[in-house]
Amino acid sequence: MTQNTIEMQTNVDESVYEKPYLVKDGCLYEEVTTKNKTEHVKLADFVPVLKAEVTYDDGTEPKKMFKVAATHKSGEVLSEQLVSADEMMSMKWLLQRWGKNGSAVPKQSILARISHAIMHPKAEPDQETIYAQTGWKKIGGRYEFLMPNEISPFTVELQGKLSRYCFTEKCSPDDLVFLSAMLENCIAPERVMLPMLAVTFLSPLNHFLKEAGCEPKFVTALIGKTGSRKSTLAALFLSFFGRFTASDLPMSFHDTANSILANSYYLKDVLTCIDDFHPSGIFQEKEMKTIAQNISRYYGDRTGRGRLNSQIEIQASKPPTGNALITAEFAPDISVSGAARYFNIELGENEVDLKELTEYQQYAEQGILTGMMQTYTDWLGKIYLSDEKDFERMLSALFRQSRKEYTAKLSERKIKCHSRVPDMLSHLKIGLTMLLIFLQQHELIGNADRKQTMTKFDEILLKTVESNAELILEQDPVTRFCDKLISLLESGRCYVDDRSASSGAAGKGYIGMEDSENYYLLADAVHCEVKRLCSDQGEQFSISKFQLIKHLAADGLLTKFGQRNTTTVRTSTGKAVNVIVMPKAAIGHRLSRDLCPLSPPLDKLPEPQAQEAAQGNVAQV
Repeated sequence: MTQNTIEMQTNVDESVYEKPYLVKDGCLYEEVTTKNKTEHVKLADFVPVLKAEVTYDDGTEPKKMFKVAATHKSGEVLSEQLVSADEMMSMKWLLQRWGKNGSAVPKQSILARISHAIMHPKAEPDQETIYAQTGWKKIGGRYEFLMPNEISPFTVELQGKLSRYCFTEKCSPDDLVFLSAMLENCIAPERVMLPMLAVTFLSPLNHFLKEAGCEPKFVTALIGKTGSRKSTLAALFLSFFGRFTASDLPMSFHDTANSILANSYYLKDVLTCIDDFHPSGIFQEKEMKTIAQNISRYYGDRTGRGRLNSQIEIQASKPPTGNALITAEFAPDISVSGAARYFNIELGENEVDLKELTEYQQYAEQGILTGMMQTYTDWLGKIYLSDEKDFERMLSALFRQSRKEYTAKLSERKIKCHSRVPDMLSHLKIGLTMLLIFLQQHELIGNADRKQTMTKFDEILLKTVESNAELILEQDPVTRFCDKLISLLESGRCYVDDRSASSGAAGKGYIGMEDSENYYLLADAVHCEVKRLCSDQGEQFSISKFQLIKHLAADGLLTKFGQRNTTTVRTSTGKAVNVIVMPKAAIGHRLSRDLCPLSPPLDKLPEPQAQEAAQGNVAQV
C-alpha cells in the first residue's frame, strides 16, 4: 500500500453520515461503486449536518422543518439554517443563505444527493417544536399559555414587530398592588381605565369563550385628539403582553388589511393594537376607512380569508384569535353594522396623568406588567383548568347572565342600541370580573371593593353605549340620506315643485314634487344628487339606489303601494312620473334621532353555540 493511499484513507471520516455518504478533506463525498470499482465522488465543498427535526406549529397544520448546520472546507462555520420541507426538496436555499460557500458540484442530481445526505446522519437529530402562535394550547394533557419566554420550556417565535410580545417571569406578590391601583382614577379617568383593563384581562379567556360558544366579537377604539396620549396609553396596556412604546406598536392603519389579518391570527389570547387612524386626504381617508371596515369584520365575525394552495386545495382559514384595540382621532365613518362592532372609549386632551403614566411605563420597562399577566395566566391554569369544560360552562353562564342583565338595563333606561351591544358589554364584564376575582384571591381587594367597582363599571358601560348610539345612528345610510336630502333642499342646490302646479319639467337640480305631507321624489335623480353631495364633502355614499329604497321601506320612510316601493303620479299637466313617496313627518322623526333601534328583548337573544376552530383542510370560504 502506497503512502498516498494511506493518506487518502486517513482523511476519510465515515462517522457523520450513513453510507454511501462520507466526509473527506472537509468536503461531502458519496461512495459510488461502478463495475466492481469503488470511488469517492465529491458533492460539495462543505459538510452539512442535520442538527434537529423541527415541528413548526402555527395552530393549523403542523409543518416539518429542518435545522441544518455546516462547516466549509476552509474551516469556516456556516450559519445554522432552518429549512422547510419544500426548500429541502429543491435545495435552492444553499446559495440563497450561504452564498458562494453553499455552491455544489455542477452535476446532475447533485442537489438531491446533498439533500439525501443531510437526511441520513449517523447521530440521531434532536426533536424540537417551534410554536408560531401565542395563547393557550394543550400540550401533554395540560394547558400551557404560550408566549416568547427565555425561561419557558416551550419555544415560541413571532416575526417582525410581533417579536416584541414576550414574557419574562412572574411578578412578586407585592407588585400586584400596582395592578389594583389601576382600578382607581390612576393614569386616566375610571371611564377609560376600567374598560381598558377589562378588554386586556378578557384576552386570555378568548380560547375558552370560543369553546363555550360565546367568543368576543368586537373591537375596542381609543379615540382622542392628537396629543391626548392615546397611543402611549394603548402601548402601556399592550405592555401586559410584551414591551411596547407608542412608536413600536404591532400594527397601524398604514399597513395593508391582509397583513393585519395575517398578524392577528398569530396573536391568540392576547391584546393587539392597530394604531393611528387619522386620514389626511380623500384617498387616504377612503383607504383607512376600508381597513377600519375590514378590521370590524375580521374581529366582529371572527372569519379569515379562504385560501387555496398551489394544488388548488382548500387551506384552513386563519381568523383573528385575540382581541384588538385601535387608536383614532375620531370614530371611523363606516357602515352601521361595522360601527356597531366597535366599543368607543373617548380620551380627553388633558385626561392622562403624566406623572402616573411615567411611573407605570417604568414598571413596564422592568417587566412588572408582563409579570402581572403571567401571574394571572398561571392562576387561571391552576384554579380553573384542571377541568376546562367546567370552566367553559362557568364562562358561558356568566355571559348569559350578564347579557340578560344588560339587556334589561338598556331597555329600562330606554337606551337605544344595536343588537350586538349586550354581547359586547357582557364580554367586557367577564374580563373585569375575572381580574377582580384574581385580585381578591390575592387579598388586594375585598368583597365590598369588588362589588363597588362592578357597580361603577356597569354605569360606565351604559353611559358609553348611550353616547355611542348617536354616532351609530349618524352612520346609518337611511339617516344620512334623509340628512343630505334636507341639506340639498334647504341650500337650494336641488328643488322640488308644488305637486298641484308642477309640470314635471326636469331643470337643473330638479328631484321631484311635494305637497303638505309628502315628498314625491325621482329615485334616480335624488340618489345621484345625494352621492354627489357626499363626494363633494369628502364622504362616501356607496349604497345602491335599489338597496337604499329597500332600507327606506324597511324603516318606514317610504309609503308602500301593495308590494311595491314606488308608484306613478300625475303632474298638473297630466304627465305620468314614477316616484318614491316619503312622508315629511317620518323624515323629521328620523332626523330628530328618536328612531335608533331599541335593544333586543330578552326572548329574542340568540343562544350561544359552541364553535370549532378550523382544522386540517377545513376553511371558511
